[in-house]
Amino acid sequence: MMPSREEIVSFLLDSAPSPMTALELRERFSVAETEAPRFLALLSELVTEGRAVEIKGGRYAHPSRVGLVVGRISMHRDGFGFVDRRESGAPDLFVGNRELAGAMHGDMVIARVEKSGPKPSGSVIRILKRGTERIIGKVRMRGKYALVAPLDERFNENVYVHLDDLGGAVDGQLVQVELTAYPSQGEPPAGIVVHVLGYQGDKDAEAGAIALKHKVRIDFPDTVLRDAEKFPRKVAAADISGREDLRFVPFVTIDGEKAKDFDDAVHVEEGPGGSLILRVAIADVSHYVVPGTPVDSEALLRGTSTYFPDRVFPMLPEALSNNLCSLVPREDRLTMVAQMEFTKGGRRKAQRFFPAVIRSVHRLTYNKVARILDDPDCEEATVYADVADGLHRMWSLASLIRARRKERGSIDFDLPEAEIILDISGRPEDIVRSERNRAHYLIEEFMIAANEAVAEFLEDKGIPAPFRIHEEPDAGKVEEFKKFIHNFGYFIRTEGKLKPGDFQALVEKTEGKPEARMINQVMLRTMKKAVYHYENLGHFGLASTHYLHFTSPIRRYPDLFVHRILKMAIKPKGIPKKKKEELREMLSVECPRLSDCERGSEAAEREAVAWKKCQFMADKVGERYWGFVTGVATFGFFVELEQYFVEGLVHVSSLKDDFYHYNEEQQTLMGERGRRTFRIGDRIEVILERVDESRRQIDFTVLPPPELPVSRETKPGSREFPGQREARGRKPKEGERGPGEQKPREQKPGEPKAREQRGRRRGKKR
Repeated sequence: MMPSREEIVSFLLDSAPSPMTALELRERFSVAETEAPRFLALLSELVTEGRAVEIKGGRYAHPSRVGLVVGRISMHRDGFGFVDRRESGAPDLFVGNRELAGAMHGDMVIARVEKSGPKPSGSVIRILKRGTERIIGKVRMRGKYALVAPLDERFNENVYVHLDDLGGAVDGQLVQVELTAYPSQGEPPAGIVVHVLGYQGDKDAEAGAIALKHKVRIDFPDTVLRDAEKFPRKVAAADISGREDLRFVPFVTIDGEKAKDFDDAVHVEEGPGGSLILRVAIADVSHYVVPGTPVDSEALLRGTSTYFPDRVFPMLPEALSNNLCSLVPREDRLTMVAQMEFTKGGRRKAQRFFPAVIRSVHRLTYNKVARILDDPDCEEATVYADVADGLHRMWSLASLIRARRKERGSIDFDLPEAEIILDISGRPEDIVRSERNRAHYLIEEFMIAANEAVAEFLEDKGIPAPFRIHEEPDAGKVEEFKKFIHNFGYFIRTEGKLKPGDFQALVEKTEGKPEARMINQVMLRTMKKAVYHYENLGHFGLASTHYLHFTSPIRRYPDLFVHRILKMAIKPKGIPKKKKEELREMLSVECPRLSDCERGSEAAEREAVAWKKCQFMADKVGERYWGFVTGVATFGFFVELEQYFVEGLVHVSSLKDDFYHYNEEQQTLMGERGRRTFRIGDRIEVILERVDESRRQIDFTVLPPPELPVSRETKPGSREFPGQREARGRKPKEGERGPGEQKPREQKPGEPKAREQRGRRRGKKR
């Protein structure tokens, strides 16, 4: 029997007595001689992926057992790089510019550790896989040839382009160039232009550059658009056959004001014995998007939809995402339904999954639903009188489910997001903090409940699926986090196994405090990233034993996978063993790739927001604003403005009145002569000094005040965080603020978000 990739890697890591030949490994796994070519191909794939290495004598080993490191290299604009080892918990490996062996930013490499310790260094010995095939840059004409200067400073070599390969681009335009040769032996990279985006500063060119930089596909190929044209505009009668007819059920959709792709509709009714029955109807994208078709192949490449403040790069063409699959009101729509029955206490006691046809009655928004829930006499309650009682019933159930989720320790990170208000031309006219109301929580709880129910159903049947996993944080990182929060006077348990509830208790303790945002950010960085995996390993952040994504197949390909698998699973004969093995093998390849797609999409979204913030602030240079210090580091401190939800840096070099030193224990910058001190929570007045749209950076300088800055919650001149003085003289209780020192932290995390901890796009749906 052929072993899986995971079985081979696990054996090489934990059990192999020494590096082994292919024959020895084949005998170890009892692979028949007739399967030898296939087994060798599997080993070769593992070597290509960096999960195994082939050393002298044709022997195979796990990289970590022969002094090698496999990881993605991140370059610095000054020419050196670091090999990422976060997954193993080890510090990143420094690689000098003379030890790169031609590696570029994003390449997957094998490196030899030359120096160990807290700051290890090494050299690249092999490039496993190039991480970059295309680069965004600006054309610079040089007579008989052209150079493309990368916008991303981590690519520090210009790309040579022959004039015949410019694709019509002219000097100064932004382009995407496809690399045809990588740097080697002193020769620069070369390429051909595949996208002409326009001039820097043009909103379409800038948006396209951001998307393509993060490998977000911006245009649908003609073959995909032609394939999409074949779909009907209305649901055909033949497609309804064999489905449960729920068109009599008053489903509603609840989304953001600008949403167009409505992929879920909900309804709650009373059941027997006081129970409540929740139906979550999800657009049946899998009915239309058939594996192997042009639309499906493109969706698989994209992996997810990407949302910018002024546009969307959808996973599916609009004919599907905004029309045939979107659960618009008063139109027949095909769905997959998760029907769940809950007890009076909010415990799920039964579930059923089936294809159905529905006809939603209203397209509601979060704000409308929140007003109905808050005020039974509001105008919206009259307009939507036919569903108002149902909405209150939904909130009652959502509250019960939410309470049970909190009881088990699920973490709700409080990390505010920016809402960009655009004018008719697409330029930002205001930036505010995005607010969440009861309607957001209602939908969030229902989506989590449906995702958990489907995951549990598939797991119980032993069916592989793209489960959404969030593993426990590494012990070393947890210890670092404990030290960090101790400096603010906080503590979490130090005995026994750490639970999600320990983190949630800290979130609640810090709520509303000046240091809350930074502690939440560092806590998130302490966690591992949530990813897709073909085996269910649980979700630490949600304190959930079973979790996956079922609720958004219009905008997430893993959800589309889940729908296809669920349809097979609910058939009378279920899924045959051989098919399960095929699914497992396929998902072992696709899950990591789809996780990468998600990370790229999120990075593009973050940069797009940063770009719009820079656009908004660009004409305000020289103006004064009041703000609060949100983070302190060796190089300066970050200030969030009161007037706008915008953050910028006060670099330490701009503080001309003194020499400032970073105090790691108290997390402050303090002047050595005047003792002027900057700490988290200080309210200070700043001047907007500089806006660099190309680097997405905003810089402030500080006005020299006549006295020390005043904290939100401390008196002038105070050196303590609120509550520290009262805590003196007694030992702090678990989770309580103690008489603490204060410690540093950096700024913002990079995903996982665990994006499940807050709603993904448009403030919803985990």
